[in-house]
Amino acid sequence: MRNPNGYGSIYKLSGNRRKPWIVRKTAGWGENDEQLYLTIGYYESRKLAMAALAEYNKNPYTERQFITLDELYKEWSKTKYDKIGHKTKESYEVAWNHLSKLKDMKMRDIRKSHMQNIVDEMNLSRSSCHKVKVLAGLLFKHASADDIISKNYAELLELPGDTAKEKEAFSDIELKAIENLAKTDEWASTILILIYTGLRIGELLTLTKFNVDLPNMCITGGIKSDAGKNRVIPIHTKIQEYVSLWYNKPGSYFISRNGNKVSVNFYRTDLYYPALEHAKVRKLSPHTTRHTFASLMARANVDPIFIQKIIGHADYSTTANIYTHLDIQTLKTAIECI
Repeated sequence: MRNPNGYGSIYKLSGNRRKPWIVRKTAGWGENDEQLYLTIGYYESRKLAMAALAEYNKNPYTERQFITLDELYKEWSKTKYDKIGHKTKESYEVAWNHLSKLKDMKMRDIRKSHMQNIVDEMNLSRSSCHKVKVLAGLLFKHASADDIISKNYAELLELPGDTAKEKEAFSDIELKAIENLAKTDEWASTILILIYTGLRIGELLTLTKFNVDLPNMCITGGIKSDAGKNRVIPIHTKIQEYVSLWYNKPGSYFISRNGNKVSVNFYRTDLYYPALEHAKVRKLSPHTTRHTFASLMARANVDPIFIQKIIGHADYSTTANIYTHLDIQTLKTAIECI
């Protein structure tokens, strides 16, 4: 029986195909009066193709319904990135590095299981996994607003708990391997600087030479929370040589690449992890350097008050809050215990 005009057509493609039956409808006419088609899909049997065509005529959609995750991300980021801060943008870009494994999939085909596999295989902290969930949620919300999807599967993603792995520290053997590599690898030396200062990578990479006081061997920096901002960090004797070398390189930033500022994402993926691999050290996240610093200080029986003061945590006890005027020499004495 012939379908009515405008209903759509089904025909079988030649060759050995897994889904040889194509369903399409006329989408209009081109400039040269050529007929334009909207391809609804490819199917394994004529029966499935007929069902798909019937469903389409019941609930029509446009080619936008076939938009891929990559296309949607580019569309979303083009307008979103002009309205957010640099650090938030970097956070989304890092999350996209993981989520982009699904970039060629159509948004309408992505389910919770696809994204859950990515989160489970990340083997990173809950915080890192949460950033992927946030980005996925924003993309699904964007797609939902245009009726591309009907359900936000990103909301169902399960994140890892605060496991012991999130608070792992480099072992003494790994620390020694990093120290040995730092003698010949400048980026390995930045890992040591992170370990012996307790700085976050974002804090280290935003330091200018103005923040580094070589005569007094201390760094003034920090960007997160009132307790962490502009804190004074003594430069441990084990990294003083490397701090001086980086300070005397071209550029206004303390840590730079060819005189230019290094982004957090580039540092993590192209400099930090390759240096760990070169040193034959476990691929632990950059935040592990802060845990290592705190662990070394605690193991040396340094007063928690001093650890919190240097690392920039705000959770001081009532007693700790009394110590609001710790001088640099006191902190130097504390940090040299490790």
